[in-house]
Amino acid sequence: MIDPALTQFLIDITRGFKAVEFKTDPRKTVENSDLELPLQDAILQQDIAGLWLARAHPMALLYFSRACGWRNERYYECIAAAEVTKSAQCVDSQPTVPEQQQMHRSTAQHVP
Repeated sequence: MIDPALTQFLIDITRGFKAVEFKTDPRKTVENSDLELPLQDAILQQDIAGLWLARAHPMALLYFSRACGWRNERYYECIAAAEVTKSAQCVDSQPTVPEQQQMHRSTAQHVP
């Protein structure tokens, strides 16, 4: 699910009413936002992968990366790397099931 507050802020600082303010003083603009500190840091550090994982809308994030001077290739490489990280985290967080519970019913011993 897309984070609407993060997405709206990215739109505001790239194409909206905060664009000039952000170009003039990015730190002040971000610090005056309602975003949590980790998101503020990610914006100031241009952490595209982190913002992607925080569920920024892809188009808002693309506009932000372009406003920061990123080429499309760099943006897509960051997104791909973030997806690999996200996939690895999902695999690592799956609970392990004991071997005997993994047996399919059709391969279980039948009781006469």
